[in-house]
Amino acid sequence: MYFDYLNVFLFASVGFIFVFANVLIGSLIRPKRKHPEGLEVYECGEEAIGETWIKFDIRYYTVALVYVIFAVEIAFLFPWAIVLTDAMAGTGAAEGAGIGLFALVEGLMFIAILFLGLWYVWAKGDLDWVLAYSSKEFEGNAPGSAGKLGQSVEELKAASEAEAEESDDSDEAA
Repeated sequence: MYFDYLNVFLFASVGFIFVFANVLIGSLIRPKRKHPEGLEVYECGEEAIGETWIKFDIRYYTVALVYVIFAVEIAFLFPWAIVLTDAMAGTGAAEGAGIGLFALVEGLMFIAILFLGLWYVWAKGDLDWVLAYSSKEFEGNAPGSAGKLGQSVEELKAASEAEAEESDDSDEAA
């Protein structure tokens, strides 16, 4: 019994030693870049423009994570599709088991859940790269604001045009 634990310990030890030995050897033989060009941050070989510590929009990470999630889940469909033909025919590993219809229903449920998740992300607006702001009514109530609370944008535009015409008339009169 203890021999099984020894095998696991030996395998894990060899793995850790292999990883750390490669990191150590790499740090010893790689070139040391002490000049400013070697220390610059670059993206795909392009020179950096501006600060390198900038904040990225969260939508970039959201779209990237959604892509990774769906790509991994789609990868589960390939083995299912290959085995499904044997399962439906009752041959191969599924011979005599009668799991063909069950495998088909399970796969279709998985695809339906994927589409439900995609629909949710799409409906939430997380796939929109540029979010548009739309407001039906002006909601500013700061002192000296152009309009009253609840005025529509069209009313505010008309009021500002009327004020501009009044100021033009007063300038001409003076």
